[in-house]
Amino acid sequence: MSSRDEQVTRALIVLTLVGSLTSVRGADLGGVAVALDAYEGPASVAAEVVGPFKLQLTVNPGTENRALAIRVSLPSSGPRAWPTADVEVRDAEGKAMMVRHVGIEWGKLIIPVPAVAAKYFVQAPGPREGKPKPPTEKERVLVDGPTGLRLGIAKWYDGRTAALSIRFDDSHPTHLTKAVPILREYGFRGTFMVNPGPPEPGSRKRYDFVDHRAEWEAVARDGHHELANHSAHHRGVTGDDAMEAEIGDAARAIWALTPGKSKLMALNLGGGTQWETTRTLRYYLDKYHQFDASGNSTGMDDSYGNRVENFRRMLEQHIERGLWLRIHYHYIGEGLSSSEANFRAAMEIAKAHQPDLWIAGMADIHKYETERNAARLTPVRSDATQLEFQIACQTNPELYDQPLTLELTRSNPADENRATIKDAKGQVIPARRGEADGGAVLRFDVAPRDGKYSIEIKP
Repeated sequence: MSSRDEQVTRALIVLTLVGSLTSVRGADLGGVAVALDAYEGPASVAAEVVGPFKLQLTVNPGTENRALAIRVSLPSSGPRAWPTADVEVRDAEGKAMMVRHVGIEWGKLIIPVPAVAAKYFVQAPGPREGKPKPPTEKERVLVDGPTGLRLGIAKWYDGRTAALSIRFDDSHPTHLTKAVPILREYGFRGTFMVNPGPPEPGSRKRYDFVDHRAEWEAVARDGHHELANHSAHHRGVTGDDAMEAEIGDAARAIWALTPGKSKLMALNLGGGTQWETTRTLRYYLDKYHQFDASGNSTGMDDSYGNRVENFRRMLEQHIERGLWLRIHYHYIGEGLSSSEANFRAAMEIAKAHQPDLWIAGMADIHKYETERNAARLTPVRSDATQLEFQIACQTNPELYDQPLTLELTRSNPADENRATIKDAKGQVIPARRGEADGGAVLRFDVAPRDGKYSIEIKP
């Protein structure tokens, strides 16, 4: 039986819940765990899978008259993973419910409910109607018989084997005094998750970003590093309007610092925060042109132990598998989250592997990965000396503007020196020689949008 079949199989189990999260025994809820939160008493809840990514919760209060809270934990990885950014909770009449989420674990839900008999639904929508089918990997490769050319979209920009993003959270002053200068020494690009405020009326609390605004403005003007959304104040919220402000105000502040650039940026609501809203995370991501960057990142704080060697091991694994490695830091310096010595040691490891790595901001790596997955190559016409082809890309060009790298090889490698690539207007596109799989390759970059190109082979 497939995981989807298991998930849609109707399964009913009544849980008598005591205290913390109770594991499901008996029926299979597709990896979902359900419990009454921090509760001892007569109330119980029944959990039933009623469709793909749809769970029905039935509360039986018994003699309980105090308000209850249902804790739901959704699998966010593996074959049974839920699209947690798209999950909402509704009552039996279809009204959206207020749900409390953990900042970096959006698949963990706490649903406040009254002590009355009632049904609730935890659900995520299916595929959007009319959404085009993504191209296959084969459609990202073009093999042309008459010219003997093989053209493909590189896995990562510039034909690098793997990608590495280096993230810094909380807009701490040491990011300006330590991280930025050290990254400059190595020529690396970082992603800085900032809390840009503004200061809150009547509050005496100070924010590092506000106190060092001029320096952050200089970082933004320089344009080498990337700023990302860590919420306005890093404190969580209660209510839809407050959540709009925390995400929206931060996004607008960063956009103002980076005029003329794509508005797409990473969003990480941060550990230790709680967010209460009736809306899905997807609502806020789409409205403010964000992508969820809260998961799959390796913390580099010294308190985790042996971070440098762990980074070396993980980096080698990601290079071997051609994947994107995400790491994140907090404060850099002696007695802080990560010592400067350990930070430099990790950068030395990255430098040793630099020929294999595309070290870039999180948004640029996300853009490239998304664009590539949405692109296909199609031949238009060819003969022995020329190939005309077109690239189609399904992403929004106003947001997705990271150039894609195309790689060209030919049965006779010497002929690559005589290849000229032009766009639809006849403008020559610069190309650079490199190696891939032990052979010569010619690389050139194209915009991630629909376009036609030609490759001429001189006799």
